[in-house]
Amino acid sequence: MNVIKIIVGSTRPQRFGVQVGKWVAGVAQEFAASSGGSVKFEVVDLAEVNLPLLDEPFPAGMNKYQNDHTRKWSATVAGADGFVVITPEYNHSTSAALKNALDYVFYEWNYKPVGFVSYGSGAGGSRAVEHLRGIVGELKMYDLRESVMIPNYWGQLGGDGAFTPLDEQTAGLKAMLEQLAYWTDAMKPAREKLAAK
Repeated sequence: MNVIKIIVGSTRPQRFGVQVGKWVAGVAQEFAASSGGSVKFEVVDLAEVNLPLLDEPFPAGMNKYQNDHTRKWSATVAGADGFVVITPEYNHSTSAALKNALDYVFYEWNYKPVGFVSYGSGAGGSRAVEHLRGIVGELKMYDLRESVMIPNYWGQLGGDGAFTPLDEQTAGLKAMLEQLAYWTDAMKPAREKLAAK
């Protein structure tokens, strides 16, 4: 069974990303049930992971982790075959917490597919995703064209503050998950060969 981890990339108090994470996880669980058990989804909340600002004395590519929190994060990332990354857009880019988490390890990300769900104001987080595509490329990840954007997300909050996705956002998420599950499975043998070199 392949494991796809859904990373909630904001750590701010009262962040909207938690609602997006719950929505993505719900749609993902329905997808997993319909796939005959070939894929499993797990949510990873960076606020709970609580990594300090990168404090390793050696670059991640040296694979010489000194801290327990780094080793734990390494195991979390290594235990995934693919990722959904949920990102806010802060000042035309992604969150510092997400960039920090990506920078902590290197080999654990390699040769794995990733899809993006973004949110923000008018651009819907697209500028954050634009930056992330360059970052994950350097980490030897494979980003999917399919993505989901949630522009002006506050317009989709009800009186109780709950997020209601648009039909086209849900359809886009399902299409992304389908591609992600396919490429996660297709790339696994290649990744094992490449990692062994």
